[in-house]
Amino acid sequence: MMRLFHSTTVGDGGDDAARTLPESTYIRPAAVAGSFYPADPGELKDMIDRQLDYARTLLHDSGFAQRLPAGAPKAVIVPHAGYVYSGTTAALAYALLERGRGTIRRAVIVGPTHRVAVRGVACPTAAAFQTPLGTVPVDRDAERRALAVVPSMIVNDATHAREHAVEVQIPFLQRVLGDDLSIVPLNAGDASPAEVGDAIRALWGGPETVIVISSDLSHYHPESVARALDDATIARIAPLGEPTIRPNRACGAYPINGLLDVCPGKGMTLRFLGCSTSGDDGEVALANAAAGAPSDDSPRAKRPPMRDPDTPVVGYASFAAWEHDPEHDPEGHESLQAASDRRRAADGAFGSAANLPDHADTVLPGLARAALAQYFGLAQPGDPTPADIVAAHPELNRPGASFVTLTEHGRLRGCIGTIEAYRPLGRDIAEHAIDAAIHDPRFRPVTAGEYPDVSVEVSVLSAPEPMRVPSRTALERMLEPGRDGLIIDDRHGHRATFLPQVWAELPDSREFVGHLLRKAGLPASYDWHDGSVICSRYTVAAFDEARR
Repeated sequence: MMRLFHSTTVGDGGDDAARTLPESTYIRPAAVAGSFYPADPGELKDMIDRQLDYARTLLHDSGFAQRLPAGAPKAVIVPHAGYVYSGTTAALAYALLERGRGTIRRAVIVGPTHRVAVRGVACPTAAAFQTPLGTVPVDRDAERRALAVVPSMIVNDATHAREHAVEVQIPFLQRVLGDDLSIVPLNAGDASPAEVGDAIRALWGGPETVIVISSDLSHYHPESVARALDDATIARIAPLGEPTIRPNRACGAYPINGLLDVCPGKGMTLRFLGCSTSGDDGEVALANAAAGAPSDDSPRAKRPPMRDPDTPVVGYASFAAWEHDPEHDPEGHESLQAASDRRRAADGAFGSAANLPDHADTVLPGLARAALAQYFGLAQPGDPTPADIVAAHPELNRPGASFVTLTEHGRLRGCIGTIEAYRPLGRDIAEHAIDAAIHDPRFRPVTAGEYPDVSVEVSVLSAPEPMRVPSRTALERMLEPGRDGLIIDDRHGHRATFLPQVWAELPDSREFVGHLLRKAGLPASYDWHDGSVICSRYTVAAFDEARR
């Protein structure tokens, strides 16, 4: 039997039960599968993939993606209507969030209450949420920690039982971030921006956590009116508005205001991505790069012609925010150094080829290829599966970080990986092989027909080593061409890495650094003399099946 916890007030100590998270094995079933999105797993995957492809193409072909910071956003605002209406608008943010695949492992999803009102920010007792794509665990430890320090947080199953605002985000997250995902589902009811913001701050986490705010915009005004209302609301949200959005302008006003309360303290601004209405048949209007401050007269986006200005519609928009550390934050290097020390001390972590299986030059590319063959349905009877290969090589059960690079006739077709070890190396390689084929946003997905022409290279990374570099000149002098992989981070959302293999194309240190700066979204000529750019280097053991 489902537990129900209710609270009419928060922060007064009057209802301890409403702030206690009991032990539970309850799995919250999908409530709106078959109505808001397909109940059939195959149909759902196909619909999400089509919408993501649409968003990737729109972002890439317009040049819009190149104007955005590198890396995955820390927070997004996305709509929550039926996928046929708002899915393409939500996909703009999720296509960018896909950059965090392999790093982001937890999503804090904050939505409004449409069915059961609450006072405060409510989490459920559920141990997991189920969708047609599988079951996603709830990070109950994080919920307990937040409940202990945030007076506005309560426990209430009733408000989550049939609520769609959180649920509709989960299949998108499953598709873009993979199976290594947990969630913290929250319904924000009647609460101040600070109260919702306190819950978000308590669950902020590091690069493993993304904040997902679920909200539509105006509801059921004639299209001509709705567009004007939504443009005004968009201008009040981005780049950083006051947390005064009203529920009659955005049904997720309480979650949005909570994020707006958090952003100034994190040095973050919100970037408007694009918008639509339910009358646009899924056609999304990208944000107008010329639109400036909220007070100017520039249109927020160049919308398509209205089919019927008098038709009542619902409005949708997507936003994204990249994390921003205060300049010269003395803790930045300390955090990186501490993380590096922990990685080096981790038992079983891969720091050199000595920890790899015998015959790694065949085993590792073979594992990646087996994963691809299984994914495309091309594996032959008797062929070893990825599980077989891992079982035969116990070293692959130790934590490791890898990149998988795919080429076709010498041309890059995909490259995805992680810099930090957080899961078994065997699984990391197998999943990155599929990610490189299907989820690299720079390329169309590899097809089964291309599989025989694709070559595989697997790179296993050492733990990143922080570098004390006060200037670009000092960095270029310290680098060892041909050996060092490099990570740069300007603490303002510009972060990128080059594997050591890139030295083959860029053998000059200044050219190598310049291209990496450009990859991070900075000018190739960018320079610094104050230690403001965090740099780390690492080495790789690379295994290319084409060179065996």
